[in-house]
Amino acid sequence: MNLKSLLHRELGEGMTEEQLASTVGVPVRTIIAILHGWDPHNPAIWDTFAKYFRMTVDFLRTGESAQARTRVELPVSATHSAAGHIRKVPLLNWHQTDQMTTRRDLPDIIHAEAMIEATDVSGTRTFALKVQEDSMEPMFTEGEIIFVNPDLKWKAGDYVITNSQDGHHKSPLLCQVKAIGTQFMLHPLSRKYEDLPLTKQNEVRGKVVRLRKNL
Repeated sequence: MNLKSLLHRELGEGMTEEQLASTVGVPVRTIIAILHGWDPHNPAIWDTFAKYFRMTVDFLRTGESAQARTRVELPVSATHSAAGHIRKVPLLNWHQTDQMTTRRDLPDIIHAEAMIEATDVSGTRTFALKVQEDSMEPMFTEGEIIFVNPDLKWKAGDYVITNSQDGHHKSPLLCQVKAIGTQFMLHPLSRKYEDLPLTKQNEVRGKVVRLRKNL
């Protein structure tokens, strides 16, 4: 799906061109130009759209991350040290998570951004992600690394990733699960964002088991 198609999707969900431009943070003329088949030339515009759609610029422009061709054979062997059990965990971008979260078995080969070392992290399908937004500040800040285990059961109070956010963003969301009566809510820690009900459309895909700061 290219940028033009993404904009058509947003407009198809009820936003006007003016509202979309304001939400993304670009001039209306930029939206109109893209809808007429003219891609932006300014790298800053691509950065703005990439942040809005929660993608890397490479993925937004080409449909594939610059590192997406990195093929990793699983499982990766582990070692022991005085610090504990050391293993390499795949660092995925948010659009690569389905490789690990939508199947019960461990795939033989996956595409990953990189492999990073982790100490005493369990789970054969555990993977790492970079936090992409500020909705979970101050605990999780943009650029930090989280480790996610798709096989662990979650409960109220846990931090999880889900497969979608709301009507405008169809990509994974990092949040805390909160129980209100019999209803589970997706709770962002930042007061700038509102709680969302946990539904079948945004089911939990994995439980956050560790935060690694300042990679």
